[in-house]
Amino acid sequence: MPPIHILYIEDDAGAVELFRNYLKEFDCNLTHVFDGESGLAECYIHTYDVILIDNLLSGMSGIDVIEALHSVMEMPPAIIMVTGTGDEYIAVEAMKAGADDYIVKDSGRKYYDLLMKVINQVLEKRELRRIQRGLLDEQAQLIKELQAFSYAVGHDLKQPLSVLLSSLELAELYTRKDATAKAIGKISQMRDTIVKMNGTLEALILFARVRDAGEVTFQHLNMNQIVEDVKRQLSGMIQQYDATITIQNDLPSALGYPPWVESIWMNYISNAMKYGGTPPHIEIGGTKQSEQKVYYWVKDNGNGLSQDQQERVFIPFSRLRERKVEGHGLGLAIVNLIAKRLGGEATVSSVPTKGSIFGFTLMCEQG
Repeated sequence: MPPIHILYIEDDAGAVELFRNYLKEFDCNLTHVFDGESGLAECYIHTYDVILIDNLLSGMSGIDVIEALHSVMEMPPAIIMVTGTGDEYIAVEAMKAGADDYIVKDSGRKYYDLLMKVINQVLEKRELRRIQRGLLDEQAQLIKELQAFSYAVGHDLKQPLSVLLSSLELAELYTRKDATAKAIGKISQMRDTIVKMNGTLEALILFARVRDAGEVTFQHLNMNQIVEDVKRQLSGMIQQYDATITIQNDLPSALGYPPWVESIWMNYISNAMKYGGTPPHIEIGGTKQSEQKVYYWVKDNGNGLSQDQQERVFIPFSRLRERKVEGHGLGLAIVNLIAKRLGGEATVSSVPTKGSIFGFTLMCEQG
């Protein structure tokens, strides 16, 4: 267990020194300040697990400090109000202001033993609240994605099915009238519709698999080889768009799960062709960001994205209606999810009319 970092806001230096001596038998680090303003500054600069605070301070009162902490921090450290005998009403007001607990001083300093118990209790409660908040945030995200999912299924699958049904009816009509060319055209349209539906289903399945996958085994990634493999798979599309792709010769290696990383490159490169310039000119590179992270990127020569589009581009099932090619809105969401599952993140930077750079980070190999 790491040491407990305690901030004590108290104007009685003697009381603090006695408490510091008492803490020597515990794994705690104690920082002391004399007033509320200094206490707030400490909380902005450093991270503390617990704040012990007296109410009667010069300047801000202890309750003022508690209210200020809750106004600027989503989840401030655990706060314990330390009051004197007869000041229990102050403790009640402190709890209303957001303190986690309180303790009453006594002249014999016996409250120190109780104080350590209270510190451990509020830390346990704080951890439970943190876990609860994380679960609630995850639940909210799941609800949001399920709502978007219902739209995707309702629109991306129902609409092509309607096209498929009408095409079948017309093909049947043309066949009866011996209009072979028109029938063949409708059959071709049906094939394209089925391919589109299949792509949507495959994206939904991959998104679910990545999200629900258990522990992932990280492997060495030869990134140049992976990018070349993706380029070969996209050779037909590259020819169709007359795209030029320049790949950095010495892409740094990283750790990850090869099939998932291949999906990232597949999404980024195919998007750079669909939404790039005419013809697309695409640059692929990578650099070691730090001892822990490697950054890879795909740059296109397209129209670029507005700030609003950049903020929405990785949201599941989000479509950018301004873009000329419509998809199922899952590709970049999958990229973002994969990057996070592999310990990195997906990024985008863009200036309208000047193209976009889509990137992602992965963990470095150590040693």
